[in-house]
Amino acid sequence: MNELQQVEEKFGILDRVPVGACVLREDFIVLFWNSCLEDWTKIPKSEIVGKNLGDRFPHLTQPKYHHRLQQVFEGGPPTIFSSQLHKHLIPAPLPDGQFRIQHTTVTGVKSFEGEGFYALLAIEDVTDLTRRLQDYRSMRDRALEEIEERKQAQEALHQKTLELEVRQRELILLSEMSDLLQACLTVKEAYSAIAQCCKLLFPQIPGAVFIINSLNNLLDVVASWGITFSSQKVFAPNECWALRRGRVHFVGNMENGLICQHLHQNLLPAEYCCVPMMAQGKALGVLYLCAPDKGQLSNTTQLLAMTVAEHIALALANLKLRETLHNQSIRDPLTGLYNRRYLEEALEREVYQAELKGYPLSLIMIDVDHFKQFNDTFGHEAGNQVLRQLGEFFQKNIRPTDIACRYGGEEFTLILPEAPLTVTQERAQHLRKKIKLLKVEYAGQSLGCITLSLGVASFPEHGQTGLAVLRAADVALYQAKAAGRDRVVTAS
Repeated sequence: MNELQQVEEKFGILDRVPVGACVLREDFIVLFWNSCLEDWTKIPKSEIVGKNLGDRFPHLTQPKYHHRLQQVFEGGPPTIFSSQLHKHLIPAPLPDGQFRIQHTTVTGVKSFEGEGFYALLAIEDVTDLTRRLQDYRSMRDRALEEIEERKQAQEALHQKTLELEVRQRELILLSEMSDLLQACLTVKEAYSAIAQCCKLLFPQIPGAVFIINSLNNLLDVVASWGITFSSQKVFAPNECWALRRGRVHFVGNMENGLICQHLHQNLLPAEYCCVPMMAQGKALGVLYLCAPDKGQLSNTTQLLAMTVAEHIALALANLKLRETLHNQSIRDPLTGLYNRRYLEEALEREVYQAELKGYPLSLIMIDVDHFKQFNDTFGHEAGNQVLRQLGEFFQKNIRPTDIACRYGGEEFTLILPEAPLTVTQERAQHLRKKIKLLKVEYAGQSLGCITLSLGVASFPEHGQTGLAVLRAADVALYQAKAAGRDRVVTAS
């Protein structure tokens, strides 16, 4: 609905009053022109609404009029143009060629855009004062009715203005939430942003966002706001009617409504709604709102919740896709370890940190002994099974801060931040011994015992750059292989 339609809808009631009524925008564009003014000026609405009033009545641009009107546009108090001083504010010719004398009241009305004011001109014809005095008794009653109608119209307009201000605030917050979610680099960051934004969008209504896990068998709470959101933090998808139906599920009567099973029965809210979050036809989770008082989850609030759920679902779907693509670019698909490309980037970063903070950095280069025999004896798929098992083995036997990579073929590299050379040697020996306990089977057949050759080097003892330390560890590895394998050799 455009501005002219909004004004016509809110001020249309003034078409029934015997007083000229005109609504002006600050740039003097006419937004409303009632029937009374049409009769007086002989100018139909279609010819003046949307046009500049100064084009028809140039005298309005004179300083004595313009200055006082400008004060109203800036939110100043109402102003009155005396009929004795200003006879031609909006002149209307009588049949004898004379002009009507009008008494004009100009009042500021809050604009629909939320900034600035409109000017409401109420123009009364006082030409035939004698006749009006004679009809005073009847007009008094009618005037009282008109005043009441005006009050009601102003109250309605005020209420609509407040609602528009709320809608505008919600649009601003939605835009800010969308910007924040687009700026997030990880899903975890997005969860924090969602909680903060929803707290502002639903300030009086507690709630939470639940996300379906990777197995599609449970929903976990990832963001919440308010004192309590009266729902279990973990529940199955079939315990929520919104996910079952694929649409908003609202319950306004907790005694007779169809209540989701994930709500705490002893903490039921006054009313609640669940909004499924969908992306590309797939359910990602649920936006849950629980109102402590009846009437808070109006139709307007439910529509807002649906819009918020759409924004969240789209943002999370994009972030998860981005993370998936990123992992595919830095992970080895067979072992799940980081690939050589990531190794080079991580090594450069860790060496820089070690040099900056003055702590050691060590590397372990690892090669599977006699790996070619696995392929020749049992086939390449059996060899792949060995590599997959090794990937799991290294991930389970390193610290969270360590970085395990597949260097190429059957060679692996471990980056150990803040690990001195002696500690790294001990850990290399531990890996060498523990790998012998690993039982690898393929097609129901044992593939035998696995042994490793390992080369150890540290920064800065064996090189001033990451590449130099990597080469030192690689040389040590080949010395271990040359010395008979199944051993740890430290770089010279």
